[in-house]
Amino acid sequence: MRVGVFTLQRSSWPRGRVLGGCSSINYNIHMLGSPMDFDVWEQQYGATGWGFDEMLKFSNKAECRRLRPKIFKQQQEECSNEPTNDNNNNKKQGCNKNNNNKNTKNNKEGGEGGRGGVGGGVQHQHTRQHQDTVQCYDPPVRTLTSKSTLTQAFLDAGKELGIPVGNLNDDIDHGVMAASTTVYKGTRWSNVRGYLRPALTRPNLHVLLHTHVNKVLFAGGRAVGVQFIQWDNPGYNGTVYARGEVVLSAGTIHTPVILTHSGIGPGSLLHKLKIPLVSDVLGVGANLQDHLNLPVYVSLTKPVSLNPDKMRSITNLWQYFVNGGKGDMGRAAIEGVGAIKGSSVGGGGKEGQSSPDLGIILFNMAAVDKHMYSSVSNMKMEYFDELFPGMDNQSAEGFIFLASCLHPKSRGDVVVVSPDPRYAPAINPNYLAHPYDRTCMRDAFKMAVRLARTKAFRDLGASVHLPRFPECVGGVGEGGDGTVDDTKIRYKDYVDCVVRVAGITGYHPIGTARLGNPNTDPYAVVDPTLSVVGVNRLRVVDASVMPTLTSGTPNSVITVIAEKAAHMIKERWGNGSTLADERLCDSSPECEEELLAAVNTATPTVTHLTTTTTLILTLTLIHFRAYLVL
Repeated sequence: MRVGVFTLQRSSWPRGRVLGGCSSINYNIHMLGSPMDFDVWEQQYGATGWGFDEMLKFSNKAECRRLRPKIFKQQQEECSNEPTNDNNNNKKQGCNKNNNNKNTKNNKEGGEGGRGGVGGGVQHQHTRQHQDTVQCYDPPVRTLTSKSTLTQAFLDAGKELGIPVGNLNDDIDHGVMAASTTVYKGTRWSNVRGYLRPALTRPNLHVLLHTHVNKVLFAGGRAVGVQFIQWDNPGYNGTVYARGEVVLSAGTIHTPVILTHSGIGPGSLLHKLKIPLVSDVLGVGANLQDHLNLPVYVSLTKPVSLNPDKMRSITNLWQYFVNGGKGDMGRAAIEGVGAIKGSSVGGGGKEGQSSPDLGIILFNMAAVDKHMYSSVSNMKMEYFDELFPGMDNQSAEGFIFLASCLHPKSRGDVVVVSPDPRYAPAINPNYLAHPYDRTCMRDAFKMAVRLARTKAFRDLGASVHLPRFPECVGGVGEGGDGTVDDTKIRYKDYVDCVVRVAGITGYHPIGTARLGNPNTDPYAVVDPTLSVVGVNRLRVVDASVMPTLTSGTPNSVITVIAEKAAHMIKERWGNGSTLADERLCDSSPECEEELLAAVNTATPTVTHLTTTTTLILTLTLIHFRAYLVL
């Protein structure tokens, strides 16, 4: 993927082609975002029912957590004091709104006063206080918090700069906090563990691995199935038919590719590719957004950070393998996160500014495998060495700030370039195309430097490294000791250059099948029920439906989207009994002809008939037959 604004890079974008998707390969950060993020979806994009109050309900369900305090949102939910059963005969844990210590044991496992409770599919580490509780369901939520010296220094640094310190998932909507991570007993808690594994024994669930969906099949304007191939079985073609509906969860990159190959997308592109038009939807593949991260390396003199030598120590190995995932190996390297109102644009942190604009992630790792990192980021080795000096020292002390602009205004696209579904699409993130993004990234870089220069970090011997890339040294000069005169980082040309040379993806692509009101938003791909515009019985449930990035990492937001989608699907089909009477086609000859054409086009060697075809991991649809095609 070529990124035109970068001097040296082609940005490498890994995808979660694994059970659990990106929840199985990400940084493990758990953040819901700012309330204003979701209100923008509802108010500006016409995504009725997707405001913060509604999203909070499904966030509570996913985490089975206590509600945010009234200071953040006036939100109440009734709870019974006795265990109850839902319509699916799943036992729920009753709760008492006046008893905040109800789940003391669980809270201690995950952090004092934690979000803990017994239930929810999302497992995360954090410390938080709550006023109210909600009913819970299996599997249980278990929480843990990072309490390292480096985390405390990060929080103290925020206080020094007058930045709010608290819980971004609870009592503050901007500021800094100890990182909340989806880790349990030293292992990643992905959506596979939270949702899929508990459902694997259900007789109505079938999982197909090593499988690539080429397109959705239609008859009479209705999605009736999907055509797929299998990588480990060359020449094999298969089709799954659906009496109910088809749900795509192929992600920001591949969902628009599948839609395009299915005949849904801009009419001009489909005509060029000679793909039969099913629905002319302008927004398919458009509106691509991603967080751009700028690494800022900070060396330390105090032994408080993680490094390879410490990770390999006998003590750490014993703590992890004998004591149940404890010690340095049992926690995520992300120790702190910030969503800060601090840019010189968009309000500058003043009262008029709505959402936070500057993102900071504290990555606690003094030395990394430079060959692996340079390969992942596609950065030339000499530039890696300049950006991260001394990485060959496996006992080095230090950490990395990842600075980003939380709400970039640049928009890219994902475009299908061939009618052959085996060809990769053209991906253009269009980083830094909008002037706002360049200013915002400068401010994010400066915020990272300001945090690192506080007394809290100076007490740990912190020293910020400012890289001297050949393209960028014109913006800085050498001091008397031959080092970089970093007082000149005010020079925007230098900072802009460093961003272009060293900026890497935040691995947060979203937006290519935008959620909105199709009557008012010409780029809306799905309506507020996540149904694709212009066709029937087809939904999209993944990061591609997000209209804009949220104030943080998107993984937990995507989980909440899936929870809400599962609720809407169950509302649509009741308990699933009506699906037994559903036919793939009505009695019209036109539909029968289209169905026959779809079957012939698919050229399957194997077919399956099921009550619903789904690619989502929120498998709470226990009354439905589901094929999970990965």
